Amino acid sequence: MRTLTRFESELRQAHRPRSAAELRSAGVSRGSTRGRAWRSTSRGYFAPALDPVVGLTTTQRILDAYPLVTERGAIGGWAAAFIQGVDLLDGRDPWTMRPEPVQICLGADLGRQSTDKIRYSRDELPGDQVVERCGIRVTRPFRTALDGARLARDLVEAVVFLDAMSKAGTVELSDLARYIGTAARQRWITRARRAVVLADPNTLSTWESRLRLFYLLQAGLPKPLVNQPLFDLRGNLVGVPDLLDLEAGLVTEFDGQGHRLRDQHNRDNVREEKFEALGLVVTRADSLDLRRHRAELRQRLRAAHRRGLQRDRSRDRWTIRPPEWWDDPWDSLTAADKTALLG
Repeated sequence: MRTLTRFESELRQAHRPRSAAELRSAGVSRGSTRGRAWRSTSRGYFAPALDPVVGLTTTQRILDAYPLVTERGAIGGWAAAFIQGVDLLDGRDPWTMRPEPVQICLGADLGRQSTDKIRYSRDELPGDQVVERCGIRVTRPFRTALDGARLARDLVEAVVFLDAMSKAGTVELSDLARYIGTAARQRWITRARRAVVLADPNTLSTWESRLRLFYLLQAGLPKPLVNQPLFDLRGNLVGVPDLLDLEAGLVTEFDGQGHRLRDQHNRDNVREEKFEALGLVVTRADSLDLRRHRAELRQRLRAAHRRGLQRDRSRDRWTIRPPEWWDDPWDSLTAADKTALLG
């Protein structure tokens, strides 16, 4: 059975806003919509009050914005990607966790001004670049990826966007690169072209993407392998590090919030010891390093890379060459096994 996407799961409890006229036809008076049972989502549109337990989900935020989409317009950006099954792009600012505005592609300059909740795009939107999902007009995957990359706040976030879309299988990077090549007239197209070259579909989280881009662009280190299975010389799967530099034998790991939990921290320590016992150099980073300690992180990564290059390679007991029994059995592993191997 196919696992529901976050959008599909949240849609079951979400409510589509209804116009005041619709509600009056259904017997809901104007006075009732001003009470606690209803809330205004945009001018002339209302939805039931939020469930205090569920709160304002990502899907509900998108639905609240949808009445503002014009007949020829569509939902775009992260919201379109989320509707299309890219769970990682949920419209949260990675640094503050505040909701980001929902992008609405108008296809023309209608004089509307963006707000902290809605970001309007006035770029041309041909009809063949729009598709309907669950009754919602959204930009097609390639257009979504293009807009997400070129309208991102910087190159790093552009790559984060494309990593997430390619990881979800929504777009193939090679096909996307060709598509971007045909969009010469789009604003900020250079950023999208750079981003698609740097994107990697093997990245499992947005923070892994940010660490990889810091590793490449700020620390100036060689391009690493991403989530590459590592084996000992007996053919046992030891782990799947976030980043791996083959020449330096350097493993670089990102520690998300879950790594602060005691059980996960214990698994991290055991896994790190296994890597080091095989002759690998291990370094770790978290979001605090990428936020506040960037200079120190750059120095740590470079120092770890130097140590790796200077290691005694005769002591290496690891390989990325899969054993005969390995036929990509990743999907057959339990969730606990994957957690232990991924860290």
